[in-house]
Amino acid sequence: MDHCRRGIVVGWGRRLAGTLVVVGAAACGGGDSGGAATPAPPGCVSLADGRCVAETFHDPATLEPDADGVYQLSLQPTEFTFEGQRHCGRGYNGVYPGPTIETAAGSGRQVRVDLRNRFTKSALRGLSETACTCTDATTGASCTGGHGHDSACKCTDATGATCHVFDFNTTNLHAHGSHVRPDYARGGGCVERDGLLCRSCDGDRSVGARACFHADDVLSRVAPGSGARHRWDIDEDGPHHEGLHWYHPHIHGSTAIQIAGGAAGAWIVRGPVDELPGVKRAKERVWLVTTPPADVAPLPEGQACDEDHLTFDDFYVLGDTSRKQTNLVNGVRRPRLVMPPGQIERWRFLHASFLDEIQLVVFKGKDSDCANLDLAAGPVPLTQIARDGITMPRPPDGVDWPFAPPYVFMAPGYRVEALLDGSKLSHGETLCVMSGRFLQEDTTGATGGLISRTTAPTPDDILKTASNGDLLAIVNVTTAAGAPSETQMPDLEAIAALAPGLTLGDGEVDALARCKDVQGPRKPEQIDQLVAMWMLFYNTEGLDQCAFPDHNLNAKNFEHTDRDRYPYDRVLTKGAVDHWRITSGFDGHPFHIHINPFLVCPLPPAGSSDPNVKSRLFEPPFAHFRDTYLVNLDRTLDALAEYREFTGSFVFHCHKLNHEDHGMMELVRVCDPATEACDQLCGGARCDWKSCRAGDDECARALAATLCLFDPAKCPEAKVRCTPCNGEGTCPPGGTCGSTPAADGKLRCAPGCATDTDCPPTHACIGGACSPAPCAAPCPPPSTCQHGACK
Repeated sequence: MDHCRRGIVVGWGRRLAGTLVVVGAAACGGGDSGGAATPAPPGCVSLADGRCVAETFHDPATLEPDADGVYQLSLQPTEFTFEGQRHCGRGYNGVYPGPTIETAAGSGRQVRVDLRNRFTKSALRGLSETACTCTDATTGASCTGGHGHDSACKCTDATGATCHVFDFNTTNLHAHGSHVRPDYARGGGCVERDGLLCRSCDGDRSVGARACFHADDVLSRVAPGSGARHRWDIDEDGPHHEGLHWYHPHIHGSTAIQIAGGAAGAWIVRGPVDELPGVKRAKERVWLVTTPPADVAPLPEGQACDEDHLTFDDFYVLGDTSRKQTNLVNGVRRPRLVMPPGQIERWRFLHASFLDEIQLVVFKGKDSDCANLDLAAGPVPLTQIARDGITMPRPPDGVDWPFAPPYVFMAPGYRVEALLDGSKLSHGETLCVMSGRFLQEDTTGATGGLISRTTAPTPDDILKTASNGDLLAIVNVTTAAGAPSETQMPDLEAIAALAPGLTLGDGEVDALARCKDVQGPRKPEQIDQLVAMWMLFYNTEGLDQCAFPDHNLNAKNFEHTDRDRYPYDRVLTKGAVDHWRITSGFDGHPFHIHINPFLVCPLPPAGSSDPNVKSRLFEPPFAHFRDTYLVNLDRTLDALAEYREFTGSFVFHCHKLNHEDHGMMELVRVCDPATEACDQLCGGARCDWKSCRAGDDECARALAATLCLFDPAKCPEAKVRCTPCNGEGTCPPGGTCGSTPAADGKLRCAPGCATDTDCPPTHACIGGACSPAPCAAPCPPPSTCQHGACK
């Protein structure tokens, strides 16, 4: 008789000949090993190969409301362990990751959350590795920087370059995926107590008594020792979309460091899909994926986790691509799942990390520990039914549906909900969930090759990347797991029928027809909302040759914007349906907008010469709704957004959160023209992406560069505006040297002229502009016509 070996070996080795290193497993008799079976010890599940294993996959903890129906959240020092080392981060309620909030199906739902900041003191830190010194530009005295746009407090490093300081212990709360008001919940009724603050019942938080709950107010700040009361009225604008959402801090400058330390939790909103046959009794699992840096120094032995001993406290580490990251699922390294044959499972993936994209592939294993993959069998598909917490429709032509690609692609902020058809799985089979990421620490790949790429991959490349990537989880299929709760896949058409309809504007706008109208080549001025994510002219850090700051949108940085001149980066009109075109000037960036999900226009058909066909590698190719979508070089996102009900201020940004913290974000406002002068909110003028205040050369230079990215005809002006100058005669023809230094301290050229010599020979300077100036008669040799005269 075999004796159960209860030891569990910590760690994992590459798939090499020799010793098999196992996580979460022990060997025992029984199963298909022959002879009399030894009963499995408690917590051990017998496999077909005669071993018994412990299931180490567990959903995140569930947060139950208190007696008043309020969810209590506390940001506090939170200890967690991976790779056998103890760490300390900023997390929720002392658990990593944060607990799941679940909202039952119904109508008129109000989700109440009290957020407490259990830290007791500020932690002012810079975003770079070098020291950052802040000085008041008016008085010369030192200042603290920190949260909020303080135009007088200027921070620089040792080289004189601009840097930023933030309080890593100040926080707030974002309901990611919600369609609720962006500022305050209507109706009052909020009572402050125990340090929990309410806010004013006005868009201007400084006006009136604090009698309203915060809604999805990411412009609020909760200081150490303070708190905030939230209420998300999720059905105010009709039944809220059901699905997987999440909550996390959104305090500008400190978002990434807090999420990297564990401050993120799933939020499930229930609805009709949950009651469908095939879904209701399916085994549901939440996969909350985090990627903490692998080489952060752990807590010393015997040291408690407290606010003076946080191991995740250096922001620059998060964006350092030389430092690899560890993959965790619900806080566990390579968890093991067990499931009975025939089981239908509903897997709800959440990419709750801060920087890198993930490509997940499910392969069959040749053994119960995934030491070897059965690549010849091909990937096991997962049928995707929802993205970003919104059920996906069946396209009218039925092409590319059901959507079950051989891999799942996720950028930070993505949620993917998928079904695993266990009816095709037998006792003794093993599934290996593999992850391919550029920044991950790979210790289990099939080969030693690199997984990073500098060119667009093919589907086979993606599969190879994942097979050579990191083992994310093991799934063992065994009869010892009990009876399946569901063995029939749901009617996929019944699920798709519950998706939001493809009409917008109260049913007056056919979204597919509008998409067809706006897609393809268009002049920038024909586009309602245009976004260029990280315009780049040579330099990736600091100011580039056009004096644009790094981490910019439309060549502007959130931290550099003068809010006296531009209170908002753009104003949107309530009730409008806008066409958004979003592209990348450098790298790939997940575009995320708050409050209002957008409809992604269909991608070009397979085989098309349109550059956007490349997005079919990563995304559903048919029209569907999202709130987060990766845009990359040489392809664009065309989307439609409507601002149906809620006015107020919110943001959109890159959801690579260290990019957002650096300033890759815009402040937008939805305005109701029936009650406000929407065209006069920026000093009596309209705030939009294509307008600059008179005399603002810096804004004009950023706009010219943005237009150049979309229309080559605009590039000559951008070239003029980006050219440094030091006085008359140093600008290219058609330009004159400006009088106001750019952010790098250099003067730059601007279209126009002071004298004829600023113009090409065929033009003369008339009224400050170069205008055509032909000579009255042909010039006799050897003279030529220059600036309207023979010379």
